[in-house]
Amino acid sequence: MEIKQIINNNVVISKDDNGEVIVFGKGIGFNGRVGQKIDPLKIEKTYVLQSESIDPTLASFFNEIPYDVVKFGVKATDYIIRCSSRKISKRILVPLTDHIYSCIERNNNGIRFDTMLSFNVRYLYKDEYKIAEDIIDMMISDFGVEVDKQEAAFITMHIVNAQLDTDIKDIYTATDIVSLSVSTVEEYFNIRLNNDDVNFQRFVTHLQFFAKRMVKNTFLEEDEDMEINKHINLRYANEYKCARLIGEKIKEKYGYQIEENEYTYLTIHIARLLR
Repeated sequence: MEIKQIINNNVVISKDDNGEVIVFGKGIGFNGRVGQKIDPLKIEKTYVLQSESIDPTLASFFNEIPYDVVKFGVKATDYIIRCSSRKISKRILVPLTDHIYSCIERNNNGIRFDTMLSFNVRYLYKDEYKIAEDIIDMMISDFGVEVDKQEAAFITMHIVNAQLDTDIKDIYTATDIVSLSVSTVEEYFNIRLNNDDVNFQRFVTHLQFFAKRMVKNTFLEEDEDMEINKHINLRYANEYKCARLIGEKIKEKYGYQIEENEYTYLTIHIARLLR
């Protein structure tokens, strides 16, 4: 493995069979030069960001973040990938590390964020929230800082964002759509859903991709057999009315127009959830 680009003393870019990789190691780039063989004893971690080439703006990012925080970001990313039941985009490394650095800086300066996200995020993304809490505990242990437990909500959002592999700015809207949908089902049927139930988790997963399609302005393919849609919507009349109510609320709040196929699939998932 050879040095392709030196980012700083501790981070270089190289290349392997999968494309360009980020190579981490204390002093790995010190006095190095392009084309030089990398000392394998100095390699602490290599990272492929699921892309053949690496964004050149990463150089400035890794130059601004202290190496101990970068190492922790790598460790936290590996932990998330290992513990998550769903596929995680490795692109989470940069925004997660950036957030961790900001979090440490804020806490060192006595700045606290209150977030209204905490309850909804914990309820909707129970497993991801638990992983985020573990990362908070790791931060407290590794850096000796007092980290507000509410930070777990923000880290959870990064995890969910990496599952959907979308822009972090869209995930807040998507989460609000998921929350709005769940609360509408609870109000319509006068029930309280159990977030430990596997059907609840499947429902939330469907809602995540449903919300992603909304914010990305993409749609399901039209079903040519409209009779199937009519049959399902008649068989599950109450569930269909609930799905339409969700659509009305989403349109009123965000202006998104929901296609009939979306209503049919949403109806099916509501019926499965209630069953």
